[in-house]
Amino acid sequence: MIDVVLLPGIIAPAAIRYAPLLRALGDRVHAVTKELEVYAADAPAPEYSIRSEVDGVARAADAAGLERFHLYGHSGGGAIALAFAAAYPDRLLSLALDEPAVDFLGEGGSDWLEIKQAASLQEPEATRAFLRLQLAPDEPLPPPPDGPPPVWMRTRPAGIRAFVAAVESHRVDPAAYRYLNTSHQAELDRVAAALRKLWGSPD
Repeated sequence: MIDVVLLPGIIAPAAIRYAPLLRALGDRVHAVTKELEVYAADAPAPEYSIRSEVDGVARAADAAGLERFHLYGHSGGGAIALAFAAAYPDRLLSLALDEPAVDFLGEGGSDWLEIKQAASLQEPEATRAFLRLQLAPDEPLPPPPDGPPPVWMRTRPAGIRAFVAAVESHRVDPAAYRYLNTSHQAELDRVAAALRKLWGSPD
């Protein structure tokens, strides 16, 4: 059995975000879908921090009986996965990231500046601006689904603001990432084969 913890982005709950992936992974994968700590209550805790998220991942793994495990994170969850890897490298069998929101090295970049600007707006403009950042520049924001919004959406505006503030005050020493190899370094043959297949040349 393959043990993995899945961390979602800052919008959709893990159970919703990863339901299709879990079906595709099949029965040989024991997956723990970990909700973000920023949504553990109706409002973010005053002392909420990225360390809260890191400790939450450790608690979830402990509760599932996982001493070592594979960790996968998307967007905000990808950033938390990086912070966890820096704090608990010995607990990870592998780390997979899908568009991590930030790496906590303090360099930010234009994408992070746009996220901060979106989080500073009033509602509902802030959430709409944040959702727009998830799309290609020329892709229109889809209309909201019919009916009332899901209950979990009520906590998202405050959660996004709390997450952005927490990122601003969290730093990781670059040396803590020294053991992380990119996939093309760690698994050269597998990545080469995957790229050849993607590019239409399986041989």
